[in-house]
Amino acid sequence: MTPEAVTPEAMTYAYTRYLAAKKSVDDRALNRHVLSELCRLVPPGRPRVLEVGAGLGTMVARLFEWQVVTAGEYTLLDVDRRLLWDSRAWLCEWADARGLPARPLPDGVRLGDLRVRLVEAELGSYLEAGSGTPVDLVIANAFLDLVDVPAVLPGLLRLLAPGGAYWFTVNFDGESIFQPDHPHDDDVMGAYHRSMDRRVRHGRSAGESRTGRHLFGHLRAAGVPPLSAGSSDWVVLAGPDGAYPDDEAYFLETILRTVQDELDGPAAPAGLADWLAVRRRQLADGELVYLAHQLDVAGRSPGWQTDGPARSPAWGEPLRLHGRDPR
Repeated sequence: MTPEAVTPEAMTYAYTRYLAAKKSVDDRALNRHVLSELCRLVPPGRPRVLEVGAGLGTMVARLFEWQVVTAGEYTLLDVDRRLLWDSRAWLCEWADARGLPARPLPDGVRLGDLRVRLVEAELGSYLEAGSGTPVDLVIANAFLDLVDVPAVLPGLLRLLAPGGAYWFTVNFDGESIFQPDHPHDDDVMGAYHRSMDRRVRHGRSAGESRTGRHLFGHLRAAGVPPLSAGSSDWVVLAGPDGAYPDDEAYFLETILRTVQDELDGPAAPAGLADWLAVRRRQLADGELVYLAHQLDVAGRSPGWQTDGPARSPAWGEPLRLHGRDPR
């Protein structure tokens, strides 16, 4: 069994496979300095964590493996019932592959001392209902660029207990780059980014193409400026043998299919069909390189007074706080 295995039935749902494939891409991308700050901000013991737009649950697996959150309660909130259903099986298989104790629960799964709860809800409705007990940490990974941040942020921050922390990661920031160059790159990517600025989902404005850079102003206006920030760019390329790592070829095909679905039609930009055909041929030949510029931020809720003890992250890099790193 591979570390990221999921059941064959789960893999028939394309979005489940995409999120499983994306895990290794996010593993590389997440900013280690911001993650070090998160280790300092998360209270020791048994924190209460809420992840919005949590999808398959790859983040809880990552934070457990990196020993950032290994006990307490971690709530996965997502509107997609099928993803939440698949997440239980995915997390149990992920734990089994590592020899970790895991037990399915009626509302989730237990990983050792960590209870993972699955909550099906649309975020806007969840926030309007004022649901839930205050939490110590709110996480949004590759999600805030899919919502109207000024409308959503106040409600997210109200969920935090006094002194609680936020960690908002992989926020898209306006740059999608494919290599080798193609003569229609500017036309296709310009149209794709404009489509992000016009998205509406669940009757609400659904993100923008420059969410990352605009987060700084939104967080400052909310009284919670970031304590740490850094880039979390996706960089996906084949190895010397022409093979992409893990299931990252499927990840790239999903990106291409998303571009096609967004832009195909009477108003499609010039050269879209040729652009897609060339990119898919390059993907099949192991020549396609994909980069997306993104940003991570971490900070505290209003009202915090003192910091807890710093903890070194488990991936082997020493903890370095901004202002103390000699590099």
